[in-house]
Amino acid sequence: MFIAVLLLTAGVITAPQEATPQQLFESGKFQEAIDKVKASADAPPEQIYLSALAHRKLNQNDEAKQVFGKLAAKPDGPWREIGNSGTALVDGDLDAAEAAAKKAVDVDGNLAEARFQLGLVALARNNQAQAAESFAKAAELNPQMAYAHYEAGMAFYKTKRVDRMAVYFENFLKLAPNAPEKPAVQSIMRTVRGK
Repeated sequence: MFIAVLLLTAGVITAPQEATPQQLFESGKFQEAIDKVKASADAPPEQIYLSALAHRKLNQNDEAKQVFGKLAAKPDGPWREIGNSGTALVDGDLDAAEAAAKKAVDVDGNLAEARFQLGLVALARNNQAQAAESFAKAAELNPQMAYAHYEAGMAFYKTKRVDRMAVYFENFLKLAPNAPEKPAVQSIMRTVRGK
């Protein structure tokens, strides 16, 4: 008992860190990410956005619209436009989704989530080249945003820019080693490398 207390006070034994919503999302634990954000009374907009994306991953479009609505209710700024874009995207209104995403980028071009949202709209329009550039910019602005790397990699793959694809996929695998997309990414990488 004394040794355990001594080790704890010396910092040798540490309590396991509780997973963040981003870590849960990147591990494919979308519902747990949503629940974690819901439990936080003062969740930052980044986590609210992540929660909306998690609802989309689970095909819970009504819930996603409610969460995007929380962002859209914010005062004027990029998060409001991201929320408007997300809601319009769920509704299939690509023109409104694109206009709002572009406005978010115009308001704050250094916000990774604004660039990511613009990339999602480009994907919905099947504009892989624009999507690739938007996701790449999001990854540059926030190198820890694993799904920006994943989406950039997929878009570069579809535009046959294998050189750029490989970089983003490798970053994705490092950032999100437990992601549900890992086997597909590894398979693409093996195919491209001819192994």
